[in-house]
Amino acid sequence: MPVPSTLSRCVFPPPPADSDDCVAAEWTEHELIRSYLAERPENASAPLVVQFGSEQCALCPKATLDLDAAMKNYRFEWQHEDATTSSLAEELEVVALPALLVLRDAFNYTLYQKLRNDDVLQVVKFHCQPRFVMDEDF
Repeated sequence: MPVPSTLSRCVFPPPPADSDDCVAAEWTEHELIRSYLAERPENASAPLVVQFGSEQCALCPKATLDLDAAMKNYRFEWQHEDATTSSLAEELEVVALPALLVLRDAFNYTLYQKLRNDDVLQVVKFHCQPRFVMDEDF
């Protein structure tokens, strides 16, 4: 069963700058998002995965371990935000941890909250391309 998202937008291709549809959500002006979009190559396929967690969250360490393991097999950029102090978490109304924001650009993103069991891996598999890994089995 797919992991339910709490916020999602998908516009492909992104609208032209002079279009009425070219209004990005206000939270995409957050410093973390702006710097990622500014530094990202134009045709990059790896999304930004923002993990929202906190020290008080009992399930957040498992989400961190799952993301760390997924980095070995899938292509994505990973940033961690403390949900208790993050203005981005506040703007996105993150209320259930652990949570993940998967961002491709200002017009293509999905937010997942209250992730359990293998949800983190399922989200990564759905949104991220596998890495080509040459190992001894190759």
